[in-house]
Amino acid sequence: MRRRWRLAYEDNSHPFTPSAVSQCDADLVYYWHEFLNSPEGSSKKFDALKELLDILTHRMHVDNSINLIGKLLFGSEKDIQVLSAVRMTEQPLVDDWVCLKSMYGMKHTRSFANICNAGISNETMAKVSVEVCSQIPSARRNSLHRGFSA
Repeated sequence: MRRRWRLAYEDNSHPFTPSAVSQCDADLVYYWHEFLNSPEGSSKKFDALKELLDILTHRMHVDNSINLIGKLLFGSEKDIQVLSAVRMTEQPLVDDWVCLKSMYGMKHTRSFANICNAGISNETMAKVSVEVCSQIPSARRNSLHRGFSA
């Protein structure tokens, strides 16, 4: 897919510039472009829409899972406050880097760092994650299946 995206960019067949699109959204832009430029009723248009919806469904699942993990760990009054907290400039993102590496997720790095900073153990996080993530959408996306942006 990267090669296809690069070719589309090199022939200037899309309206986006590299500075206008976040790297984590490049797959969305690519499939949106494919959808817009495919003939009406074609399988190419259908496939592009399906890929786009699969990516969005996966992202929503991850976002909702992180939010639910926050609620289970910190309660519904403190979940958003803890997960979205921003530390002072002179402080590192996280105190326990081993903890953060064990919970890594690109979009949700700050949430995971804040979970680690709150002293949540790997065992507790594993239990809550299993509870929250017992259902995975059928449109599974992972690094072995054409990548993902979380």
